[in-house]
Amino acid sequence: MNRLTPKGIIKKTLCRLLREQSGQALPIALAMLAIGSLVVVPLLNLTETALRSGIREESRMYEHYAANAGIMDGIREIITDDPQLPAVGDNWTYSIPDTNNRSVNVIISTISQSNWKISSTATSGSGDCTELNCYAKLMSIPPNAITAGKVTIDQNAIINGNVQWENIPFKNKGTINGEIINKAASWLAIEDVSAFYLERVQDAPTHEGHLDLNLGPETLTDPYSLGPIYINGNLNIYSNPEGAVKLDGDVYVEGQVYIAPNITTYMNDFTIFTNSSFTINQNSAVVSDHGCIVAKLGITLYPSFDPNSYIVIWSVQGSTNLWTPSELNGVVLTYTAVWVGGGTTITWSEPPPGLSLPPFGLKIIGWESKSQ
Repeated sequence: MNRLTPKGIIKKTLCRLLREQSGQALPIALAMLAIGSLVVVPLLNLTETALRSGIREESRMYEHYAANAGIMDGIREIITDDPQLPAVGDNWTYSIPDTNNRSVNVIISTISQSNWKISSTATSGSGDCTELNCYAKLMSIPPNAITAGKVTIDQNAIINGNVQWENIPFKNKGTINGEIINKAASWLAIEDVSAFYLERVQDAPTHEGHLDLNLGPETLTDPYSLGPIYINGNLNIYSNPEGAVKLDGDVYVEGQVYIAPNITTYMNDFTIFTNSSFTINQNSAVVSDHGCIVAKLGITLYPSFDPNSYIVIWSVQGSTNLWTPSELNGVVLTYTAVWVGGGTTITWSEPPPGLSLPPFGLKIIGWESKSQ
């Protein structure tokens, strides 16, 4: 009797099992083939659909970028005050032919003097298009009574409005009826400010050299008319013993501006701009009417201000010293530092329309997006 060893028993069992499984692989292979045919075809269709969708979404993305480029171009036209900008209630349409291989159509609609709607539609060669609508509002000046790098407010001075300054010691012995904002402001480059005011006098008469005016008492009833004018030198206005000057246009001065005591200056909604410094001496001088005093360098003011006037005082790259013992309705913009003397009151309010102020930029107040 042959006895199988445990190793032999295992070998015999495996051989029997293998003989019993012969022919079973074919049904399994057929089943896998059937399942594969059911899965692969939809998977290929899904892959094709995903690929087409990806291509379409990529096209939409390029359309969106092209339409956004049209919006940015429209904003540039508004900020640079393009002469073709439409009047209130009208619109201006123009095309940008090739942006991301798409044609772009831009429509600028003027809602009001400081509000616009910019529509930009980018169209692909297939006829698909993406439309963006942007609503923008012009920012003239910051909503503060004082915006400066460094602020010093003397005792008994009153500020009715916000004060914004930039992380430099803030010295306040007065009264601030508003918010104190420790934050750097955005400033326009002097080149942009200078170009803005230079353009406003491009058709004005030119005075070569210094312009010295010696005004007498007869000008108190019939003020000396000044502007529009470009002065390629200093502007000095003296009194003999007192007098008055009235702006009849913007005044652009390459040199310094000095206004003596006992002079009344009627701003008449215009601007005096100087590429140097600006000084009005002694509080016996008076500044009246709405207007802007803009200087590249420092501003020093002693005069009394008409309480019914609105004055923008803007030192683009310098500092401002206010020694005036009266109330100033308006704003003070100073790149470096401002000092407000005792007895001075500054009251902020919105600038009246018509003042010649360069745009500080556009604020986007709404967006809309459409695709076809």
